[in-house]
Amino acid sequence: MKPFDDKNKNDNNDHSQGIAPEMYSREEMETVENFVYDSFGEFNNVFHEIVSPDIHVDVLFIPPDEDEGRDYYTLVTMGMGAHKMNVPPELAEYELERAELLITLPKDWVIPSQDETWYWPIRLLKSTARLPIACDTWLGWGHSVDNQSSYADNTDLCGALLIEPMTGDGNVCELPNGESVNFYQLIPIYREEMEYKIEHGTDELLKLMEDTSFVVDIKRRNTAEGTDKK
Repeated sequence: MKPFDDKNKNDNNDHSQGIAPEMYSREEMETVENFVYDSFGEFNNVFHEIVSPDIHVDVLFIPPDEDEGRDYYTLVTMGMGAHKMNVPPELAEYELERAELLITLPKDWVIPSQDETWYWPIRLLKSTARLPIACDTWLGWGHSVDNQSSYADNTDLCGALLIEPMTGDGNVCELPNGESVNFYQLIPIYREEMEYKIEHGTDELLKLMEDTSFVVDIKRRNTAEGTDKK
């Protein structure tokens, strides 16, 4: 696999204390890699993280493949699931402690690039992957993540919704020890859509977005604009 070193230092904290990040074992990593390959497509490139303060989060890069009917890029995190999230005890039976994330981008998206106009989806994946550690919490289906401001100057998208993958052939990878790693797709959303989801719930927002492509479109229609949130 061809490596893309992730040299965007704004993603990485100082690792001078020398504390080893949480990582999959070699066997676990191979299991997750095989799952990604079988479920989402062949990846020949990896965005390797240079500095890892807590978990080591690489990003697997799956290019468009016309023969497979994919006219979009798929980017998948590798490493978030090494950390077991702080899931409420009442949800323990659902095995939601481990997760990985993915996002799909148009085939004309510029990859790799350090220009924030193109880089922000990678930043989104990596910052979201670290959120459960930073806040001692968990992420799962229906959760939303607020960026507080637009991801880039050329879009008003400013948050992300976690849903089951809209691409691929599976969303749960079983590790060698029997534990599950759940895969979620990040769908970038507008401020009004996030507020609508908070007020009415994820299912209702998804009804509004039923005609929205799962591939990122920085100029797509704001499905909650003008909607009475009450």
